[in-house]
Amino acid sequence: MKIRSTLGYIGASLTVIVALLTPFKLVGVFANGLSHMGLHVDEMYSGGPVARSVAMSGYTIDIHRTVKPHMLQHAQPFVQLAWGPVSDLPPSISDVVDIDGDGKPDVRVSFIAPKDAKASLRVNVDALNQNYETMHDVGKIGFSKLIVRVDDKIIVRVPIKTK
Repeated sequence: MKIRSTLGYIGASLTVIVALLTPFKLVGVFANGLSHMGLHVDEMYSGGPVARSVAMSGYTIDIHRTVKPHMLQHAQPFVQLAWGPVSDLPPSISDVVDIDGDGKPDVRVSFIAPKDAKASLRVNVDALNQNYETMHDVGKIGFSKLIVRVDDKIIVRVPIKTK
């Protein structure tokens, strides 16, 4: 009788251990399953894929592909620009950027790049052609008009004029 109860306690203990360890083993299985489903973050939130990068003196500007809202999204089309790494940025930025890659400047972007990650940011964007909107002293207005710090980059979204 004592052997029977001992085997019962051992079996119960093993069951509890397996139950506690199962989620850790299954996380990888679920993650692989989700990754194969083709799910991704909407471009309205991610800013779209990087179309090209421009090397500046000590830092780069990533120019993302134009993002256009889908049905039921109430944002304006925009282009996301990302300056980084923040640690290599000069204290004040004033760059002329060729967004569409045609060799002609499209916008002049100016902002202060504080070293404090929690400092508020403001941006001025001067449109150098009719395709983009001018913005003055803009922080976070919405998805299409903003400047934010994300990880080691400063992100600026430049709205595209709608006709």
